[in-house]
Amino acid sequence: MPSRHLIATLTTALIVAACAPLGGPRLEARIETEASAGPLAFAQARALFDNDAAFAAKLKAIEGATESVDLAYYIFADDYSSARMSQALIEAARRGVRVRILVDYFSAYPDLDRFSWLEREGGSRLEVRLYNRPTLEIVRDAAYLTTSCADVGAPGTLCDDAKRDAITAHFAVDAGSGRNTTNRSYAGSSLFLSGLYGKHAKLMAYAIARGQAIDTEALTQPGAATDPDRIDQLKRLGKVYFKARYLGGTQAIHARLQLAFARLAFAEQINPVFEAVSSYLPLERQNNALARRDWDYLTEFLHHKFLLADQRTLVLGGRNVEDSYHMRPNPLASKYIFMDTDLAIDLDRAAPRLAASFDRLWSLDSVATLDEVRSHAANELLANFDVLDDAQAACDQGRDVACIDRHLDAHMLALDERMARIAIAHQDRLETYRSRYQPAADTEALPLDTTASIHYFENLPEVGGQRSYGARHGEEAEAGKHIQSIWRGALARACAPDTGASAGERGVVFHNAYLFLPSNLLQDLAAMLDGSRPCKDVGITLLTNSLETTDLNVVNLLAVWQLKALADHLAETGPAPDAARLRYLEYLPTAGARLSLHSKVMVFGDDVFIGSANADVRSLMMDSNNGVLVREAPRFAAAYRERLAKIAADPQRVADRTRRLGRDQAELALDLDRMVDRLLARYAGEDRLDDEQKSELKRRIVATTERVYELSRAIMRGDDDAADRFNALFKAI
Repeated sequence: MPSRHLIATLTTALIVAACAPLGGPRLEARIETEASAGPLAFAQARALFDNDAAFAAKLKAIEGATESVDLAYYIFADDYSSARMSQALIEAARRGVRVRILVDYFSAYPDLDRFSWLEREGGSRLEVRLYNRPTLEIVRDAAYLTTSCADVGAPGTLCDDAKRDAITAHFAVDAGSGRNTTNRSYAGSSLFLSGLYGKHAKLMAYAIARGQAIDTEALTQPGAATDPDRIDQLKRLGKVYFKARYLGGTQAIHARLQLAFARLAFAEQINPVFEAVSSYLPLERQNNALARRDWDYLTEFLHHKFLLADQRTLVLGGRNVEDSYHMRPNPLASKYIFMDTDLAIDLDRAAPRLAASFDRLWSLDSVATLDEVRSHAANELLANFDVLDDAQAACDQGRDVACIDRHLDAHMLALDERMARIAIAHQDRLETYRSRYQPAADTEALPLDTTASIHYFENLPEVGGQRSYGARHGEEAEAGKHIQSIWRGALARACAPDTGASAGERGVVFHNAYLFLPSNLLQDLAAMLDGSRPCKDVGITLLTNSLETTDLNVVNLLAVWQLKALADHLAETGPAPDAARLRYLEYLPTAGARLSLHSKVMVFGDDVFIGSANADVRSLMMDSNNGVLVREAPRFAAAYRERLAKIAADPQRVADRTRRLGRDQAELALDLDRMVDRLLARYAGEDRLDDEQKSELKRRIVATTERVYELSRAIMRGDDDAADRFNALFKAI
């Protein structure tokens, strides 16, 4: 008979194995090796649920800074509250504070002139950079698309080889640098990229038309924005595009690009913009693996929400810089008002590792200065496109050349003139905010225990100095996806019976705006719920947006089929005595206000994660993200769980939809049809897509939901190949 000691040892080993996430290390080991910074020594810290309180915390940090302010945001909007923050940053720079603002390229490019104005107003102390610039491969494709045979002086069958040789030679220095970046442009590449990042299908169509032998004027290396010949050059280019529109027939190209931008909202595996333009590329570029990979990650966003002042004050969480996140419902707010969660931390002392984490982001190869952006994707034509359209109408559809010259001379604006208008608009917004919006004086906040242990985590696009793309299933940490790695460790720990916590304290809550689980979280939850990972007495609550409250309907549409797969899996495996229990809850519309959940909070018993990462595939596979894991704060965790319990118990705010997860497939199909019609009305309105395009888009969406269901079922059966296919297919949702 084995000894009691041996039995105890074996039992302990089995418990550890059962609660460990598929071969991964325990939570404590993950924290020690994967945190970007921590534990953070702090004087006080508080969770902020009120938009006014979160905005006040950011302004206080900026206005009190004496040395540095570092910001990283997906959205830095041009609206009322953002004007107030911009002014605070300008004033900080003017009093000698170093201000660095990192924003997402795809989100920020249409506002390039405003960010240039911000830099000018802040002088040498304020700098803006854009994250995830177009790669060298994408710029080369833009050059191929927009180079005409006349540009390279080679007609007919000689043209393709001549284009290849000319473009290869032009970018040879960049190709040999070992970096996948360039600040060069060639032919109409800058115009194409300006249209791409400005989401302007017509400009892209004109740029491509230029490469199809419509244009006989080569405009390589367009030069800096301060070039005195810039306006004359733009006028010449404007005439080319009149020819392209009326003589070159850009309608077909334009229609394809319109559909491509609509499909971007549904984020298919192969980038739809590349699919729309690839037929204009030589065959070798269509099949270039590096180029296709870069197109596939075109919309990899900077999703950080980060403000660090003097290395002593940190504000992070789910809020971007926009009225929707920094106001209560009021007449100035034109969109949703988001219900969100931020954490404001006053540190005991400077935190060099936090500062280093920002420096690392700021210095990535994929980050561009504004001067670099204007070199490879000049925005002058985009900024003046309305002038060109007006000239077409005023000048006999572009046929009256003298009229065109007069119109462009009178109305086309250089950068300095555009920035002068931006300055006026800024002052108007600033005055409107000050006179018409009154922030709430009494706001809700939840302090952290003074004993709390706070560690800072990131998902970064590089590992060991090398660019990384996505993550293999079960290899989150190896791919730099430390947030999901920590979540998986915390889920495993929540099931461990030896934590000393009561059943209520061991509960798991996903309080997350966008719930479309990556394969690893789906597999973990399924194991906890079907009992294959013993998780007795643990309740799992998923609290998210309904279709009526979300600002991203497509997430809910696909999540319905993933949750249907989960319900069918549990019905098939049957109840298990050691299984966790599931509740699925959705927010309901609020009368008189367009409120939408935007929080990204995960509760693992007494461990609470607050940050920018959604419980979706994109946050694992694509975007940068950040957040903190709060531990050893039992009062804070209990108070937060109680807060969520009150929300969940209010039938006016939340509906329990658990029983609906396993609905009959025929009923779901009817719901799907209605949901798709609503999506098309939102993303593909009457002014953008015709009936044939809408039908094609609808067919694709229905096929996509079928893939979600099939792959989700396979993932829960332990199929790792299906897991990797699922993440690759839906990473951009």
